Order: sequence, then C-alpha cells, then structure tokens
Amino acid sequence: MNGFSMDKWPKEYGEMILLNGVSGFNGPNPKTDGEYFKKICYSVIQNIDGNVMSFCEPGVARHYYIVKVEVSELKLYILLNLIYPFVTFASSVDPGNIRFIQHEKLTAEFSPFYRVLSPTELNEPLVIRDRKGRIIVENKNELNDAELGLIKYFNSKTVGDIVFNYWD
Repeated sequence: MNGFSMDKWPKEYGEMILLNGVSGFNGPNPKTDGEYFKKICYSVIQNIDGNVMSFCEPGVARHYYIVKVEVSELKLYILLNLIYPFVTFASSVDPGNIRFIQHEKLTAEFSPFYRVLSPTELNEPLVIRDRKGRIIVENKNELNDAELGLIKYFNSKTVGDIVFNYWD
C-alpha cells in the first residue's frame, strides 16, 4: 500500500475494522508498506518537533509495527496493523496489554495517510457466542476461520486484541 491515502479506502469496507485477515492470519495481500510508514512517521514527528526513538518491524507473534516517539516530553507509541492501513496510538505496548490513547495532533497528522482507530473503537468488547465448540463473533466482521480459532484460543476480549494482537 505504498502511497496509500484514505480517499482510496474501499467503500465496501465502510467503517468495519474486523476485516478478513486483520489479525495477520490468512489475510489478503498486499500488506502495509513498512518503509512508507517509516517515512511518514519521521516526517510527521519532525514536523511537530518530536523525536522518533525506535522503529520495530512486525515479528513472529506480533502482527503490527511499533514506533516509539517522544512528543512534547510525552513518550508514546504509534502502531500500524500489518495488513490494513489502521494506525493507533498507545501509552504502553506490553504483549497482550496495549493501552490505547487519543492524541489529537497525531490523529490530524496521520489521518490523510491511514485510518486512525480511536481507543473507543479498539476497546469495544467482542460479543462472542459459542455454538457447539465454534465461536461466532457478533460484532460486524469478515474474520476468517483461522482468526476465529485464534480468538477462542487466546481468549480475546476486544477489537484491539485482534487488530493489534500478539498471537504466536
């Protein structure tokens, strides 16, 4: 998704977050462009007189990029989903326990390039029913069978647990 802009966001996706493969499992290609994201991060953070402290690629169990930044003496993280152009901000990124935060200035800066997900969206509880050993997620979704199995296995509780997961 090199050069992605939100005016190209497919209309059929609407406001849906739990798209097929959003967890990083059995998802569509192409994946988000890490080099493009890195350039955007450095440009945005420099423009607001901040510092990029580190840039981490997705790993075996982590299906998102992590950029640690300092803005106005506040240390925080910028996260990008590996599959879809979903960005959010966090005050901590402990595996399985991300604290999502709102940051108006960063939201304004990243919105032309990515869909910025709010803490409200990411902390939305999953509504799950178990039907004969198979789970059904009642939140609006297009999740695939592999993702549903992992949601059950890892006992995911929120939308953010899926979009920014640490599943091995």
